[in-house]
Amino acid sequence: MKLLRTNYYYAIKEGVLVLGKEKTENYLRTILKIQESCGSARGIDIVGELGVSKPTVSIAVHELEKEGYIEGINGSHIILTRKGMKLARKIKGRYYFFFYMLRYLGVGEENAKIDACKMEHSMCDESYKALFDFFFQKHPEIVSQENNRLKDLFF
Repeated sequence: MKLLRTNYYYAIKEGVLVLGKEKTENYLRTILKIQESCGSARGIDIVGELGVSKPTVSIAVHELEKEGYIEGINGSHIILTRKGMKLARKIKGRYYFFFYMLRYLGVGEENAKIDACKMEHSMCDESYKALFDFFFQKHPEIVSQENNRLKDLFF
């Protein structure tokens, strides 16, 4: 079976539905957000956060578990594994960096949220690090917009 574009969509690989890069990262960031506030996530929590159907979340959760990003507890609770936590924090850091950078540049809050979400997935690590280093050398005040621990998120 042919492999479809995997950056942003579901794809078929060897006859199995797999998540694309952007979907994987969005699910992990969402699970992290829920886990930070509730201790663990449930499928219904993810449905509410992402505005997708229960079957869609079920497929995604199965794939994330198969890839080693999450594990189920007691059949209904989901937590990030070490691997999942590492990637989720990286994505969260990228999102906040891009959000604060855009806000600093004068972009409105809603547009900054939308564009930060797009940017967090589309840039390679080398380009992200170069942009990050440039902004924090030239404009270190960006990190203090939320708190000084924010810089820990960015890598």
